[in-house]
Amino acid sequence: MKINVMTDLEGVSGVNGASDNIGNKIVNLPIALAMLVGEVNALAQGLVKGGASEVVVADGHGGGNNLDIGQLHPAVTLVNIMGILAPIGNGMDSSCAAAIQIGAHAMAGVADGYLNHSYNSHGIVAMALNGEPIGEIGIGILKAAYFGVPTILIAGDEAACREARAFVGGRPLTTVVTKTGLARYSAVNRHPTAVRAELSAAAEQALRDLPRYQAMPMLGQFSLDVRYMDCNMADTREKIGAERVDAQTVRHRGCDFLDVYSQFLGWAPGVYQRRFPTTAKQ
Repeated sequence: MKINVMTDLEGVSGVNGASDNIGNKIVNLPIALAMLVGEVNALAQGLVKGGASEVVVADGHGGGNNLDIGQLHPAVTLVNIMGILAPIGNGMDSSCAAAIQIGAHAMAGVADGYLNHSYNSHGIVAMALNGEPIGEIGIGILKAAYFGVPTILIAGDEAACREARAFVGGRPLTTVVTKTGLARYSAVNRHPTAVRAELSAAAEQALRDLPRYQAMPMLGQFSLDVRYMDCNMADTREKIGAERVDAQTVRHRGCDFLDVYSQFLGWAPGVYQRRFPTTAKQ
């Protein structure tokens, strides 16, 4: 049984920063990456106990290259999502039994969301799908659902977990809180030992209970609004086919979610699907 895991960094216990330069400039980056490795390994251990034979980990923070595969659980295969496929090519397809996100953070504008942002701290003010606010967590859940894969577990700060539960409505979802945000740059971290123990146990139990989890339904039409910090950013998207909503906002439309998402990433409408043909699993 193959499980897909998308990692981020901001929502990992012990990861702290005082500015938006968390990426590869954070002063405690070695500590942060060690904390990420610890959570990945705890998760993988629980998944294997729950019946997983392969744990596909997509290194999803920044440009990737955050994880040393030599330090990871032997059940892990590592995907670095860089270049032409970034961040679409995260090893997700219909052969995966379940999807998981760890190190998750809240969308931009959430007051108690630690290091909250939506993809680009220096560029994006807000995003909305079919009129409803959405962030990286919701997009990740829908990317899995596109292939008929249910998201079973989200780990991150308290605001991220709250956002995930709200996004799936009343559908089953396991969450593990790693820290509590006090403001964008302030948080109270749980001890990594406690987080890892809970994460491992939660992963094992979620996999044993897999039949109760459901993939989100894929709607027939998608309209993704992205509000940028300045007009120039919106200009660049309009040039590749996005609809201009106002000076700072563009809209990507389509009946195929992956195509709409690829438009947000800079692909002209329909081009990604021509290059990498994929069909939603209904």
